[in-house]
Amino acid sequence: MERGKQTMILVDTNIIIDFWRNPSEALRRIFSEERVAICGISKAELMRGAKSEANLLAISETLSDFEYISLDESIWNEVGKLGYRLRKNGITVPFQDVVLCALALRYNLLLWSKDSHFALIKTVIEDLRLFNP
Repeated sequence: MERGKQTMILVDTNIIIDFWRNPSEALRRIFSEERVAICGISKAELMRGAKSEANLLAISETLSDFEYISLDESIWNEVGKLGYRLRKNGITVPFQDVVLCALALRYNLLLWSKDSHFALIKTVIEDLRLFNP
């Protein structure tokens, strides 16, 4: 991806956690210069990991700075079909990864994750675009 083209990036939970634990300048630049979005799955996973009520509030407030990709009812057919295609090709990945993949495909988003499942998914779903800074 060329920088500054404003293609939206759907970010996985592990990227945000890594940034919170080790906020590098390179990651800070991506988060500030690119269009980065989350979905409800990532939001829920991050909030679930809160250590206290104050931490939960801080996480919720921080996540409100991201663009948000909604899951509507029609996405579930795509998730089911995608999961079926993966399983038929011998690939089993966590359900939340299938949902993120379906969202990225539907909205033509780049998907940013450190999770190796997405490279595996891409062997079957060639249209999946991964963000690798």
